Amino acid sequence: MRKVLTAEQQAARAERQSRFRKLWKQVADMGDTERACIAAKYGFRTVEGKELSLCNQMLIALQLPQASVLGGFRQWIKQGRAVRKGEHGAMIWCPTGGKSSETPAPANETAAADEAADLRFIIGTVFDVSQTQELETSATSNT
Repeated sequence: MRKVLTAEQQAARAERQSRFRKLWKQVADMGDTERACIAAKYGFRTVEGKELSLCNQMLIALQLPQASVLGGFRQWIKQGRAVRKGEHGAMIWCPTGGKSSETPAPANETAAADEAADLRFIIGTVFDVSQTQELETSATSNT
């Protein structure tokens, strides 16, 4: 069952999507040399130590150039940190569906084409470590 959005929520969603389209146009208009220079300068990584894709690095550089280590809301929780209230993250492309790294390679080309067709991207939000704080443990709150 899908959540029904209010008119205000729909307007906010449309505004976010519009901002993201403008950012993506900026990235698309960059030359290969400019992209490579930005990636070399920043080298953004996730909280899990993985390097972000070149396109996502460009999006982060435009939104949070001071960022260093990035993670989604749940990724930070797993690391014992929480995003501080009122913080606004950066929008990136997140793959959804399609082939996972744990799935064995398909036996034929048709299966590979079907999996590639299932791969889609959604807008996700990531936060820099500077936008988080340590989670309080139950042991410290009891004493």
